Amino acid sequence: MRIRLFAYGTILEGASDPQVEAAVHRYTERVDEGRVPGRLYDLGPFPGAVPQAPEAAQAAWVYGVILTLLDPSRVFQVLDPYEDCDPDRPRDGMYRRERASVTPLGDPERPLTCQVYWLNEVPGYARPIGGGDWRAHLRARP
Repeated sequence: MRIRLFAYGTILEGASDPQVEAAVHRYTERVDEGRVPGRLYDLGPFPGAVPQAPEAAQAAWVYGVILTLLDPSRVFQVLDPYEDCDPDRPRDGMYRRERASVTPLGDPERPLTCQVYWLNEVPGYARPIGGGDWRAHLRARP
């Protein structure tokens, strides 16, 4: 069974940690652009997302990239600490890693199950990102 990761922020580009960039570039393969139901927030140097039920009255989406993990244990060994995520105590860190159904933009009829890092709590200083796309948000930010 393939394990996939949906990346929507600094894992995708601009990771401040060279080990994260190396793990992502060496041990993943890009599948497609994708989206997942949720709300995206600007936390300053990085984003955070919270899940949303797809049938919510005002559907919102988080956009990113679907990656297949070639060596999941090696990738998560690097990414979990980077994301302040403890899989044994998922509510203790800033993020928790969970499975979610992600819609590939190139094949929207075939959703894929991916691991996603969700915020455990939205900090008071967080600003919503209306379009749900961190990369577009960065380009528009002064």
